[in-house]
Amino acid sequence: MASKLITVFGATGNQGGSVARSLVKNKTFRVRGVTRNLESESSNALSVLGVEMVQADGFNLDQMKAAFQDTWGIFLNINSDDKIFTNQDGPSEFDMGKIIVDAAAEAGVQHVVFSSGPSCTEMTNGKVSMKAMDMKYKIEQYIKDLGIFKSVIPLGAAWFLENFLSKEVAPVFGGFPYFPDSSNRLVFRCPYWGGKEDVPWVSISDDFGDIVHGAFLDPESWNGHFIHVLSDIRSFPEAVADFQEVTCREAIWDPILPSWEDFETHGIHELEDVKLMFGFTQITGGLYFGTPTKRETAYKLKKATAIALGYPEEKQGLVTLKDWFAARFGNKG
Repeated sequence: MASKLITVFGATGNQGGSVARSLVKNKTFRVRGVTRNLESESSNALSVLGVEMVQADGFNLDQMKAAFQDTWGIFLNINSDDKIFTNQDGPSEFDMGKIIVDAAAEAGVQHVVFSSGPSCTEMTNGKVSMKAMDMKYKIEQYIKDLGIFKSVIPLGAAWFLENFLSKEVAPVFGGFPYFPDSSNRLVFRCPYWGGKEDVPWVSISDDFGDIVHGAFLDPESWNGHFIHVLSDIRSFPEAVADFQEVTCREAIWDPILPSWEDFETHGIHELEDVKLMFGFTQITGGLYFGTPTKRETAYKLKKATAIALGYPEEKQGLVTLKDWFAARFGNKG
């Protein structure tokens, strides 16, 4: 039986790259990656793994139709932080999303897995408007309203654990996990999450791609399901305690009070959405995915992929926060 072609838009990004690297291990699929720069290091690395890399611009309908030729399914994630979307008079994320989706429809794509989000403005009654989340929700509705794909599977990506690997970002959150304070403590500083403080976390390298891969194994059974893509659920104090346990370094969580609005963005554009995210989750009672955070679906999809790829039993589950910290920051002494 001929292998099914899955095309990944944004293959050189965090989400798309993880998906492509997982899918290319499965001989049931052929994997094509779409990028604007075929000469980038990320593009070359995927090519080495066996991903067919093609060049296309998301604003060019003809290029996208060519990129989707013979494609059975697509994974679509649009980078909301792309500088092209920061111009008030320029094109929007929805404009790009519509062109890509129209191209997929015209090319005969059957299955769409789309990195989306709930309607921030609607859920907060206008108190918080997170442009990226609202745009993704609008694109999701457009995909569904077309009514021509065999399956449309929206998903939400949890807080990337890989953010902790960036020393540049650490000072924004109090220095954790790199820079101790004057008392030699590692301080993680951010607002409360909201609700039951069920903060969702995902390891892009360990789990994200495998969870999405699992959806492609039986896409019609997941049609219309909003998938919570996460590895673990831990409150901020629990996350810091996990880190402290495996590293034997003193660490504390220092909540920013009294309001999420006191989170300092230092004029960094990307941090504006982080600040609004805290507002969204506090106002909605922690409903980051639009519904109460659950781990069961992600676990089921990860296991399905692990079995399909022949992973040993100990590698078939989702990574825990404690294990993730241990692997990257664990006490070597």
